[in-house]
Amino acid sequence: MDSAGLVALIEKLGDDLDDLEDVLLPLMRDPLVETAGKLPLLDRAKLYVLTTYAVESILFSFVRLNGVNAKEHPVYRELTRVKQYFDKIKDHEFPAQKTLELDKPAAARIVNHALSGNAYTQLERVRSQQQGTAKTGTHTRFDEPSKKRKAEDT
Repeated sequence: MDSAGLVALIEKLGDDLDDLEDVLLPLMRDPLVETAGKLPLLDRAKLYVLTTYAVESILFSFVRLNGVNAKEHPVYRELTRVKQYFDKIKDHEFPAQKTLELDKPAAARIVNHALSGNAYTQLERVRSQQQGTAKTGTHTRFDEPSKKRKAEDT
């Protein structure tokens, strides 16, 4: 890489760092606890995890720049732990929709229980059928003409 290209990259890096300082100034002006205290719980968790991730990423980069195998360093384990917190927050923010499955044995028990009716009534019906004295449900009221009609007919 030529020196002119390298100088341009360094100037761009300086500009990017200036922009980053402007963006981070509201967060760095007040203590993190005060800033997080004003936020709702989910946003507070995001802020803490993002801050931790930023610090761990910088440490990870520092370890790599010093020539150490970063994947075997404890910083890498900490970085993966923080990534798991990202996943937990994402799962809480956007819960996966579970597919509903029918519990067939439970449904059968509910239906059988609902259709079974009164146990005493069923027992009496079985006993009367066995003895041959089962009651037949006849409505004699509708078999006879009503008294009102008889009065109207006369």
